[in-house]
Amino acid sequence: MEQSQPHSGTHARQQQEVRKQTRQQPQSRQRSDDGSHKCPNCHADLPEQAEFCPHCGKKFVSYCTFCGASMEPGEAVCEECGMPASGVKCPKCGTLNFRAFCSHCNEPLTRTALRAVEKAKQDPKVQKAAALMDKATVLEEKIEQLKSSKRKPAQPKPLTESERMMMELTGQKQEVAETPQEGTGDLDAILKEYHETVKELNTTFEQMLPPNGATPQEQFNYASARKVAVEATRKVLRKVIKKVPTEWVCNYCGCHHTKPSDCVRPHLGGTWIYRDIEVDAEVIETYKTYKHI
Repeated sequence: MEQSQPHSGTHARQQQEVRKQTRQQPQSRQRSDDGSHKCPNCHADLPEQAEFCPHCGKKFVSYCTFCGASMEPGEAVCEECGMPASGVKCPKCGTLNFRAFCSHCNEPLTRTALRAVEKAKQDPKVQKAAALMDKATVLEEKIEQLKSSKRKPAQPKPLTESERMMMELTGQKQEVAETPQEGTGDLDAILKEYHETVKELNTTFEQMLPPNGATPQEQFNYASARKVAVEATRKVLRKVIKKVPTEWVCNYCGCHHTKPSDCVRPHLGGTWIYRDIEVDAEVIETYKTYKHI
């Protein structure tokens, strides 16, 4: 009796799930006398569980390092995500990569990575982390300014003529009390606020956990996407108004030019017209390590 075949759609979904869940241990690599692992292709030193050689691109696993789907030996392109087994070069920095985000500059390299970034931007924890990082940066700048400011030179107390003559006769020297540095109380308060902000920021980062059961590739994409999203969110939060010269009014005829050389007699001078333009403020390195102050 002929057995019934599963529905084609269900069967396809089952095959797809099997491909996603299939994981094999890395293939054997050369082990040197000192116990370190070597790439069999270029003989470079490798981490113990390396999925590929970061020097020559040699793969040691039978699954796609971009999405985790199983790949047969010799397959050039992953059937699941379409990424090449030979890796892709980052269009931003030129680094050869075998994951969805660039290992050097964290640039998203696949459609899955781009979708993960857009999803991460909507994460309330990402938005909160971006705001806290901005706050910590501002506080750190204030702390450095207060610490670098010098103490005001001590000023002697004004003396009467009789007091001055008495000190000259007795050979005494006027004692000068140091003037307390202004802002010391402010520094203590800012330090306290800074430490509280960094503590809250670290707690927020710790709460950014990938979903239960996520594959290693999904965990990597989750973390990398939030790093990109925090930086993008901070760029939005740090918009500033900058005055930019847009037109030059010449003294010769009062005409408006884009630059002085457009005037027939620029040597007569003129005046720039400035307009307020919203630009991105300089963003420091994302996920920076905050030093203990």
